Amino acid sequence: MAFYDDDYDFDDDPFDAGDGTRFARSGSALRAASKRNPRNLPCGTCGRPNMLTPADKHRGYQCDICARQAEQGW
Repeated sequence: MAFYDDDYDFDDDPFDAGDGTRFARSGSALRAASKRNPRNLPCGTCGRPNMLTPADKHRGYQCDICARQAEQGW
């Protein structure tokens, strides 16, 4: 089972911050916010505003708070 899409071109990511930064913070799957990828969307799970970027939403992610609750049960 692959953990990534072999056909995805990470060098041509339309949401990439453009400065080599890919993740919001260490331990997070959320993408870094940038002018091209602003953190301006609500979490689809809890509805908190400004938790996701368009890249996060495109990948079907939820905010780190909801992810932690789902993974660790708190």
